[in-house]
Amino acid sequence: MTDRSFERANDESRRRLARLVESLTSVQLAVDLGEGWTVASALGHMGFWDRWQATRWMKMLAGTWTAESESILAAEHLANDALHPYWAGASAEDIPGLAVEAAAAVDALIASAPDALVDSLEGTSIGFLVHRHRHRNDHLDHIERSIAASAPAALDRDFVERNAASRRRLASLVERLRESDMALTTEEGGWTVAQALAHIAFWDRSTAARWRLAQAASADGKPLDPFGIPYELLDGINPPLVEMVDAWSGQLGLAIGREALNAAAAVDAMIESLAGGLPDSFTVEKPNFVARWSHREAHIEQIERALLAGRPEIAPVDRSFVARNEASLARLRELLGRLSAADLARSSGEGSWAVGQILGHLTFWDRFLASRWRAAVAAGPREQPTFLPHELADLINGGLPTSWLAFASAAPEAAIAETLAAAEEIDGVIAGLPESAPVEAILAERPALLDRSIHRREHMEEIAKALAAHRG
Repeated sequence: MTDRSFERANDESRRRLARLVESLTSVQLAVDLGEGWTVASALGHMGFWDRWQATRWMKMLAGTWTAESESILAAEHLANDALHPYWAGASAEDIPGLAVEAAAAVDALIASAPDALVDSLEGTSIGFLVHRHRHRNDHLDHIERSIAASAPAALDRDFVERNAASRRRLASLVERLRESDMALTTEEGGWTVAQALAHIAFWDRSTAARWRLAQAASADGKPLDPFGIPYELLDGINPPLVEMVDAWSGQLGLAIGREALNAAAAVDAMIESLAGGLPDSFTVEKPNFVARWSHREAHIEQIERALLAGRPEIAPVDRSFVARNEASLARLRELLGRLSAADLARSSGEGSWAVGQILGHLTFWDRFLASRWRAAVAAGPREQPTFLPHELADLINGGLPTSWLAFASAAPEAAIAETLAAAEEIDGVIAGLPESAPVEAILAERPALLDRSIHRREHMEEIAKALAAHRG
């Protein structure tokens, strides 16, 4: 059987080109790629060769032209040299759209080519007639690297979300702590769990205090710049602090965890409110003032390991469903890569859904479950996704297939891409669930909410059956 995975690769490279074109500014079109090339002239080059190959494909499909490797390659090397000045001088604003149109035209022709013609080109020096993605991706890689290198340094503000994620992880940890855990020893110089939590609380409160002083100073016209503590002084602060916590832990007990959470929430809120006014160089020069997650995560991981070692009776949660999801996603990706537009109308048997309806069904439930999981995580530790009565699920499955098929028929490539994107999304959400997620309870009662291979297996078999019935 002819391997037609190149169709998916061509589609992906064309969509990548379209995304780039949509985001380009006039300044970026003029970015220098070296040796006299700009982003605009590289896009002109890409569009020209896709149009050139589309013309060849029309003649090949009509049976009026036969590929002959050496003459093709010789002509193309000469054409590259001769046409470059024209690409460089063309109107930059028109070139991106023309490149996308050319890519769409040639990809459609290639997808319509019979297997025998594809087989005659595969593995030859002119295999690029089939694999247009290789030429596009080479240039797209170069363009994206050059645009990234030419862009002015910008403040990476993902620290806001990463701070929030580390705070949620800390909340999950604190919720699971027992009184006896507080005396367990971590790897940090023999600190106990209680001492490590107090250490987190102290430095988050210290950072917040220094931010407040910097805000007060900035009101007098000074830069917003909290003062740092030299690293050589830290050894004079941390050991005495650890000794003081021994007495503190005797009074607070498990409440030390709550103190650490309150301190984290306070400093994170302050950092988020100030993020918009920070200079671009701040995360490089003073990362600890904004990226509080990196300090917390190091100590949280030490505490987690101490709990695992000190609680041998607690079996690790079975998360093998993550691997099963990955395997089923790989099979789904391979299966969708073989689908043509015509395949979406095929049925696996009398009374069964068409392939396009199956794709809509998979997409809807994966998207829906991803939303329910996000809501559960936001609601707090141990929360499960909302329960959907079976009779309501049956009504949804009974009412939507017509819409699914209509969408698949009108936009087959989009339907296939949506199904794969939805599967990737839910698998990513599930793989990233916090430790506090009620995995064991869900596996016992509602396993398909975590193990998506359960839902996919039956439907992938239906798709494979429909393809086999048609292709023999």
